[in-house]
Amino acid sequence: MNFGVSTMPLEDYQLQSKLTLLKEAGVEYLEVKPKEGHFNYYDPKYLDEMSKEFKRNGIKVVSMHMPTHGADISLIEEYDRVWSVREVEKTALALLRLGGEILVVHPGSEIKDEKTRKARREKSEQSLEEILKFCEQWGIKIALENTLPGKTGDSIPEILEIVKKFDSKNLGICLDTGHCNITSSLYNHSGVAECLPEIKDYLCHLHIHDNSGKSDDHYLPFEGNIDWERFIKGLKEINYQGVFMFELRKKTNNEEMLRTIKELYLNLFKEEKND
Repeated sequence: MNFGVSTMPLEDYQLQSKLTLLKEAGVEYLEVKPKEGHFNYYDPKYLDEMSKEFKRNGIKVVSMHMPTHGADISLIEEYDRVWSVREVEKTALALLRLGGEILVVHPGSEIKDEKTRKARREKSEQSLEEILKFCEQWGIKIALENTLPGKTGDSIPEILEIVKKFDSKNLGICLDTGHCNITSSLYNHSGVAECLPEIKDYLCHLHIHDNSGKSDDHYLPFEGNIDWERFIKGLKEINYQGVFMFELRKKTNNEEMLRTIKELYLNLFKEEKND
């Protein structure tokens, strides 16, 4: 298993200016966050230039997150829903241009009126069907991410239900450890390690971060209360073959944080390395 990082903590900077830092930190695998001023996913010339820069720095883009600047595939208003679907499809094409494989998709954002939860779920599945059909022709795999409480797809059982309904080899699950840690205690569902046997046949991607079960802090492992030793053991038991992708919040000293990730990863998997 290899480790990678999401560019989320660097989103206030042009990504190109931080590639040397990532290379020096030993990062070889990347998940890109599409955001204007950080990574312009809608510009083909820019994408081709960045593809060369990634190769020059020995970095492979394995995944890309869907846009988060207003895009929500569960919106009931058809104009907004279709706009969101097209934005997700644009990121799929950007990912394809970079040679990436996995597109992380949120099934929906905050549900302000619980009476609309069922309708939002239906819209999400309608959108997902369209996006999946689009991505299948390009060989891009969608990783459906479990969200925070109060959103469409805010529990592992719901995410699993949606994925099973489509039964497509191009649709899997992105387990967000921080989100799961919060919702598992709130809804009394399986915890971060406990849910692995349930989703093992569909798990294709990870978002690794920690918290204390109350807020979405995106801490480094061991800064919250997730049982990481148990989680790593669970990953080995289900033979997870994807990337161990850190998704961390930006800090005052991002450089220092990024430089600790490789050592942290090696310590997490030290038993595996010694076998």
